[in-house]
Amino acid sequence: MSIAVLNQVYDETRRLAIAGSNLAVQDFRLKKLISPLEKSAEKAPVFGQVAKAIEKLIGATQKESAQALLDLASLVSAILYTQGQTVLEGPLEEIESCELGNQSTQVSARVMKPLIEALMTTGSGRLETVRDAYQQGAFNDLRIINLAVKALDDVYSELADFVAEKVLPQYGTAIVPLIKDSINIKGRGGDVRRLKALHQQDPGLARPIVLDAFENGSKEMKIAALACLGDTDEDLPHLHEQAKSRSKDVRRVAFERLSRFTDAATVALFTKALNSADVELVVSPISQNESPQLLKLVHDSIETQSSEFLTGKAKTKRGKELQQLSTLLTALYGRSDIKTLSIVESLFDQRAELLKLKGTPVSGSNVLEHLTEIMLNSKSKKLRKRLIESRDEFRGRDFSNSFVAAVMICKPAEVYSLFSSYYLVKGKPKGIAKERQEIIQNTFSFNADTWDYYASTISYYRFPTIKEGSGSKVKWDPKWIAAAVEQDDLESVTELATRKDKAIHAYLEKKYEQELKARQTHHHDLLMILAAMIETKHGKAVDYWIQTLQKHASKEGWYYVYYLSSLIPFFSSSAVKKIEAIIPELPETLADQILERLITLKTKKK
Repeated sequence: MSIAVLNQVYDETRRLAIAGSNLAVQDFRLKKLISPLEKSAEKAPVFGQVAKAIEKLIGATQKESAQALLDLASLVSAILYTQGQTVLEGPLEEIESCELGNQSTQVSARVMKPLIEALMTTGSGRLETVRDAYQQGAFNDLRIINLAVKALDDVYSELADFVAEKVLPQYGTAIVPLIKDSINIKGRGGDVRRLKALHQQDPGLARPIVLDAFENGSKEMKIAALACLGDTDEDLPHLHEQAKSRSKDVRRVAFERLSRFTDAATVALFTKALNSADVELVVSPISQNESPQLLKLVHDSIETQSSEFLTGKAKTKRGKELQQLSTLLTALYGRSDIKTLSIVESLFDQRAELLKLKGTPVSGSNVLEHLTEIMLNSKSKKLRKRLIESRDEFRGRDFSNSFVAAVMICKPAEVYSLFSSYYLVKGKPKGIAKERQEIIQNTFSFNADTWDYYASTISYYRFPTIKEGSGSKVKWDPKWIAAAVEQDDLESVTELATRKDKAIHAYLEKKYEQELKARQTHHHDLLMILAAMIETKHGKAVDYWIQTLQKHASKEGWYYVYYLSSLIPFFSSSAVKKIEAIIPELPETLADQILERLITLKTKKK
């Protein structure tokens, strides 16, 4: 029995159900179907019943048309239901599947809706939404996995990179079936991310695609494929060949992937590059290489070059040679062997002579900055102590490295004793005094990992080694916050405030009132004050938060509301009723953001 005509009738009934049954009267589309149905009724009488139902519908009055349409739709649906297939022909094949781990579908609609919109649309503010959803565990929801994979092609590269680096790895090998067949070796952005993700989760499965992309892919895919090589000795011929490529980007990636190999051919390539314009490409990979021969070559080169500078008469126009020396020093990063530490300490001992060397683009002072960073990152307690002992000589990055070294190896009280005089400067400091004070202020920001959305990005990258343990928090002597209050240093107070204290509460309350009444409000400062109040359990924190929301949120736009609402989960559960009470008076879009955060607060463990 042919079902095609019945499917047409079904489509027409759906159309008329939407458009209105009164439009079915004398409908020409339905009239056309009567003849083939009557012809089919010669073999299957049920088709005749359908034809009669159509005639009844097209001949009905407007009052009767609704019931007639319902009768026709019910009849056609019932017939089609009996004709559906319940089996598939051909051999059975196993459906590819992977374990997803601890996934769920319990994420609330208030969290899910903005996340889906952020992943499916374009415009500003989406990255913040995605990051926030990631922190709340929303990507563990099964309903979001396909959208997360599609986000690899997002037009905003930062969002796509975030998903590739943070979100997809949590799914493990479960994403392999979703990406393995959608990699275009001639592609760019999204395909590059898919290739890297596949290699990360299943190197064996990815290898044929990696090799194909390496041989025949676009420039971007070739570089991505090259970055996936180097896991086995079989890749050495490819890496050796690409280390001689005309493209600097290709050579850089090739040398990075060769960092784990110590065979003669690899060492020869690194040796040649060290004595060429490619020295900047190889010093970082060499710092990770375990070849004694390469390390000795670096040691000899540094000793020879530094000896020429420090014993020679010419102290000016040595910029290029100093740049070469500074670049070579990078190869010593992270090393703790006796010879390396000896060379570093010897150069540091000659810092007075080093500072006399002038040049462009690098001078002796730049080399010293590089040297103090190596000492800080060496994990040598002796070298770090040398930095602390020399603090009075330093300014700029050298002083910051000295201060950070103290934070890393000294007790909090000792850090305060050694460095508080540089912070407690009377009046308005200038020159070196101002520079040192600001360095200490910037370093305090590492205490604020709870409120990472307003922590100084510049400070984070300036002092990357301040926290050696993952997730560890710097412990500051309580005297620092008292000093910050004395200096009227609001930013430092908000960074250091971690405990309940009457003096701190009084200071924060005073600064809040000043900001709220100011002709030009500093909204960043208001957010920091509120965050510090919550952290220190200030009794009026919720009331001040509500006051800020009511006065400024509607004027300052989406970003301000986003950051302000981000504070809600850090309140105690007693804040719920107060916040719920103001929601009815808020604009709908603003209320949605507040409710989303309020759900998190309600479900927070007491």
